Amino acid sequence: MTKISFEDLVAEVEQSYKAVQLEMPDGNVVNLRALAVLPRHERRGVTDAIKVVNSKTSDADKQESAIDAVLLAASDRPDLFESALDAMPLGAKAKLIQVWSEETQAPEA
Repeated sequence: MTKISFEDLVAEVEQSYKAVQLEMPDGNVVNLRALAVLPRHERRGVTDAIKVVNSKTSDADKQESAIDAVLLAASDRPDLFESALDAMPLGAKAKLIQVWSEETQAPEA
């Protein structure tokens, strides 16, 4: 019989799904975690925001707000990240969300 602890299980999953590290202007590092490691309530928020980002009927402001919501939910330090995100131009946010979505994909079997 195999026995694994809750902590070991979570640690293994977090190790499998690497976060994207973003160095902030002040030198602090924020980790943008993979969707698979987010708690359910944060994951639901991300998936709802992604629908807005991908919607053909959403205007640029709604899409930018949705991108902000995705990045803040993925962040392990949203309080530290929010002010830098507010100062970031839309193009940089779009690039960051692209990097995050590509780099935090499920590991290959």
